[in-house]
Amino acid sequence: MPPGNPDRDSLLAERASSLMLAGRIPDALTACRSVLGRRHDPGVEGPVRICLGHALLAQGQVRDALQELEQASQSPALSSAEQSAAKAWAGFARVSLGDLDGAAVLAGQARPAAAAAGDHLTTSIIMSTAARIPESRGRLREALGLADQAVRLADESPGRLGHRFPVCQTRGRILIELDRLAEARSALGAGMRICEELGVRWALAAHQMYLAYGRFVAGEWDDAIAELEASIKLAEETGETYSLVYAHGLLSRISLYRNDLNRAREAAAAADRNLAGWGSGHSLTWVAWPRALILEAGGEPGQALATMAGLWDWCASSGLALEYPAIGADLVRLALAAGDLGRARQASAAVAEVASANDVAWMTGEALRCQGLIEDDTEILQAAAAAHARGSRPLRLALACEDAGSALTRHGHAERARPLLDRAARAYVVRRTGERADQRTGRRAGCGPGAAGARRLPPD
Repeated sequence: MPPGNPDRDSLLAERASSLMLAGRIPDALTACRSVLGRRHDPGVEGPVRICLGHALLAQGQVRDALQELEQASQSPALSSAEQSAAKAWAGFARVSLGDLDGAAVLAGQARPAAAAAGDHLTTSIIMSTAARIPESRGRLREALGLADQAVRLADESPGRLGHRFPVCQTRGRILIELDRLAEARSALGAGMRICEELGVRWALAAHQMYLAYGRFVAGEWDDAIAELEASIKLAEETGETYSLVYAHGLLSRISLYRNDLNRAREAAAAADRNLAGWGSGHSLTWVAWPRALILEAGGEPGQALATMAGLWDWCASSGLALEYPAIGADLVRLALAAGDLGRARQASAAVAEVASANDVAWMTGEALRCQGLIEDDTEILQAAAAAHARGSRPLRLALACEDAGSALTRHGHAERARPLLDRAARAYVVRRTGERADQRTGRRAGCGPGAAGARRLPPD
């Protein structure tokens, strides 16, 4: 078609969107910028700007994407429906950056126009963002209800167009945090199948990454690594870096728990590189947490505490309460080792508050574990181990057993400590956490030479 053909720009806009869906993200970016960088049909301004914002998000350039999308949402050149779509994507960007209040405002503004226009894709983005807000604030039941609704609306949309945004991924992630691991795996698997059927290839790597996370939580670390490697390969093929931060961060933690510090450092560095376009955001925990544990394992507890405290303070300022049970026990024990009882108590109280709102075994276990560590109370630490035994997270159970067994040993109850420490040691060895863990738990039970030293192999 000659440059002056009135239909040329609309076809180029469709081509850019198709490239994005097909997972050719760098090509989609180039196509969008090619159209926007010259005089073009005003009618394509909306879809091309929105596609550009989506592509920037997928590449982890979240702040740049937010700027593009918020400008588009206020442009008089866009229709009401297009402004709604831009606001929906901007809301997703804001929740990814940890701006939960800003995300809620944009989602609320976008919803009426999306509903009026029958825009199923935009509705899915809005509903997923709406679910992520209470999820991030530690209100998992509310989040799951919204995610269920998002999946149902996407299922009912014509041609399942609502599934062009990965609503099953949102639901799967929430189910993992609720320890409903089999349901989470089913949801994520269904999401991948739907994406493949609809040609939504840009979202596949993130689905695979959360499948890996579910495997990791369940203690299936070899399978988790296989899923992570598949996710990283998919992300590299498509040019998507959004999920790479999470994938490399999780790979760093697994490597650390297996005493492969070199691989842990390499993976953490890769996560850092992919985080560069964010500045800070929802993925910060997946980068800063392993970084702190690597510092601890390398004999720098002061730097480890500073890193963990900085991460905690950022989560607190952003309202990301869901992170508290995940990282709380590590912060508590690092703070206690440094004599910072105030910091430890503050973290423990926050973990307990989130746990009480959710009634999930692993959260209850972590709240008790934090309290027991602070009070050096063997009964509370044993209750923490018992709570974890009701859950689905074998590594956290092992860590709770180790803490309880170590406390019993210190208080002169070696025989009561032995079964707990044996259970912890078996779990560590099964997951190839390393010989040092077995030796350490043996020493604490009084069945090996040497004194119990500082914990150098950091916990989950």
